[in-house]
Amino acid sequence: MGFFRFVVPFILLSIAVVLLIQGYQHWRASKQLLDTSLTAEGIVIRNAPYMSSKAGKSTSLVYFPQVKFTTKDGNMVEFTSRVTSRAEQYKPGDAVRVLYNENKPEEAYIGSFKSLWAVAIIFTASGIIVLMFAAWFYTKATRGWEKEEPEE
Repeated sequence: MGFFRFVVPFILLSIAVVLLIQGYQHWRASKQLLDTSLTAEGIVIRNAPYMSSKAGKSTSLVYFPQVKFTTKDGNMVEFTSRVTSRAEQYKPGDAVRVLYNENKPEEAYIGSFKSLWAVAIIFTASGIIVLMFAAWFYTKATRGWEKEEPEE
């Protein structure tokens, strides 16, 4: 049982560290994108539907917004977002903030909170939860699993 007491918290701690590192890397990438990108106002021209499947079990319809915008040089650019959305989230004609690299404007991003920060938040929150569970498990394993009796 002693081996089990320390291996499980160590494995959970390792998972938490990996999740937290991933969260930090996604946060850093989003921050760098914001720091180095030019901004423009774009217009959603349509939602490109895509049938996604998970391990071949079920399919669901997701959408990739297609956006057009004008660069600071006056060139019209169209791109398809890499982040899926619900059909009602972006409607044709909606104005969106666009972040783009001056040298590669076709690799633009919709500058929404979701597309910039959601992945970083999910990884970081997951890492914190796993870390808390590892700490709880370690505390229980070292102090004992027995139910504490109230003092009289």
